[in-house]
Amino acid sequence: MHFQTKFLLLSNFFCLYFSITGSTKSKPNIVFMLADDYGWNDVGFHGSTQVKTPTLDNMAKEGVILNNYYLQQLCSPSRAALLTGRYPIRTGMQYFLIEAGQRLGVPLNFKFMPEYLNELGYESHMVGKWHLGMFNKNYTPTYRGFKTFLGYYNGYTDYFDHRTREPPEGMDPNEWWGLDWNFNEGENLTSINSDFGKYGTHVMQNRANDVIKGHDFNSKPLFLYLPFQNVHSGNDVDPIQVPIEVEMQHPNIWNTLRRKYVGVVQELDNAVRNITETLSNVGVLNNTIIIFSTDNGGAPNGFENNMGSNFPLRSGKGYYFEGGIRGSAFVFGPMFKNRAGNVSTDLMHVTDWLPTLYEAAGGSVSDLGDVDGHSMWSVLTGVNKTCPRTEVLVNINPIKNSKAIRVGKYKYLLNPYDVMDAEAPGELPDTFDVVEPNNTPAQIWCGKIPANVDTKCHSESTGQDECIFDIENDPCEYYNLVDNPDYKSVKAMLLDRLDYWDYKSVQPLVPPYDPEGSPAKLGFVFKPWTDNATIPNNRNDIEIPVESYPNEVK
Repeated sequence: MHFQTKFLLLSNFFCLYFSITGSTKSKPNIVFMLADDYGWNDVGFHGSTQVKTPTLDNMAKEGVILNNYYLQQLCSPSRAALLTGRYPIRTGMQYFLIEAGQRLGVPLNFKFMPEYLNELGYESHMVGKWHLGMFNKNYTPTYRGFKTFLGYYNGYTDYFDHRTREPPEGMDPNEWWGLDWNFNEGENLTSINSDFGKYGTHVMQNRANDVIKGHDFNSKPLFLYLPFQNVHSGNDVDPIQVPIEVEMQHPNIWNTLRRKYVGVVQELDNAVRNITETLSNVGVLNNTIIIFSTDNGGAPNGFENNMGSNFPLRSGKGYYFEGGIRGSAFVFGPMFKNRAGNVSTDLMHVTDWLPTLYEAAGGSVSDLGDVDGHSMWSVLTGVNKTCPRTEVLVNINPIKNSKAIRVGKYKYLLNPYDVMDAEAPGELPDTFDVVEPNNTPAQIWCGKIPANVDTKCHSESTGQDECIFDIENDPCEYYNLVDNPDYKSVKAMLLDRLDYWDYKSVQPLVPPYDPEGSPAKLGFVFKPWTDNATIPNNRNDIEIPVESYPNEVK
């Protein structure tokens, strides 16, 4: 079908949807779509003209775009924050991400979102990427609240053969290659090879549709968690994978990796459309909350063999600059009709989803205990115009002595370790195309990069790699205010808030690699390998400064 025809049909579909005013049930269905490493500038509603995302753009236009929305800088910490409602410093996930062969997961004393929603009468299913622990079965999805799970445990896998190659440092790569594709139901954990050769996004889309079609919506509401494979790179031998016929639809993109990446985004947009249409076809779209979010910033310029774009935001995945932690997101559904079409600048963090959705499902947020998230439900629905969140803790990593926080409009960073040498975006955007300001309401535009832009995030007065930015007026982080005497009190305030959160931190969890987790010892399959659910002590080569950790992981 011609692209323009598909676009017009899609627009008519959403117009028809919002003309439906039928009654809805008290508990809404919840579908959470999580993209992986999705760049800020890789979606139309942020102003991209190179990447075509008609589904996401239409849903965002009819919903609420979250333009001041933050996540963690990496996969595992973000997913842990999403499902627990707690900052990674509270769960021990603040150092890095969970790697293959580590006896590591989010500690079992933390309840996950599906466990809370199940107590409110929901049935929870998951399709996609886990990346929250699998060395012991108790850390896997169906032991943490999901009835079924189709997907993979590790941080990435091949889009077609569903094998993962992730050798720990110093270990034989040939022993750390194996199948990572699973269908779990209850206590039955099954590695499956029947999807060999099938594009992962298509398999996930079809499974999501089967869950929706097979669910009894008259007896209980559905929570469907869809952490997509897109647009993370696959294995290093063939990192960006898309069906050739999709890639060839973008002949004007001369950079091969960028062209393939845009195709992977197209497949993501198609899957979102297909799943949303299934919700409509079974008659439940008018009682469904849909959230679309990335898990962190995009991986640009070949980082991790990928080609995302966060332009004009600074840096990308893995770092504390805006390009690594400020994410593309929106909410969609009739519940948001009072704010439909809004571009929200309310400050929001990924930890807010648990209390927000728990309240939307009829629960009392006080039942969640000591979470770091705030319920944004009344704000998102337009009932309350006062945002409850005034600050975002980006992270505190004592091993690298790096930390960052945003309070109000000001942001402080120490040792941000920028993958791009801490430089602001260059004259040539990371899209390998011309990017210009346009009339897109949610686009961020900072103008021409100034000659005196700070590129090193360094303080001459302290000798430390630290910076302060006014994010409201300088979202591209061009001007470091850390040595400006007019901001001395601002720095003191930001450091005081970091001290508060530092006191609430627990020790990072960094256990050693376990050779028994090698796929070569498990039939060349990644799967739980030990009955011991205890997370071991940290590696000997990890040095944590002698500090007081008054809190245990609890």
